[in-house]
Amino acid sequence: MRHVIFTDGFKKQANKLCRKNPSLRKQLAKQFQIFSLGEYSPPIRLHKLRGRRSTQYAIWIESDLRAIAVKDGDAYIFFELAAHDKY
Repeated sequence: MRHVIFTDGFKKQANKLCRKNPSLRKQLAKQFQIFSLGEYSPPIRLHKLRGRRSTQYAIWIESDLRAIAVKDGDAYIFFELAAHDKY
């Protein structure tokens, strides 16, 4: 299993987006449940970022929305929800 941590900023951002799009809450829960199992899963699309964000990772949430994290040991610390073109 992967250890997943959410920053307060991530939680605030997620809540704000979920108020605009209520179905997003269910999609976030589903994607993070799959991610936390730690197995390879194509729907998650975990990938390491490049360039100035080369120490960060992203997972797919829906359409162009990604959750951005840094890895600390075996934990992933999610700190941002961003559109694909924003990172």
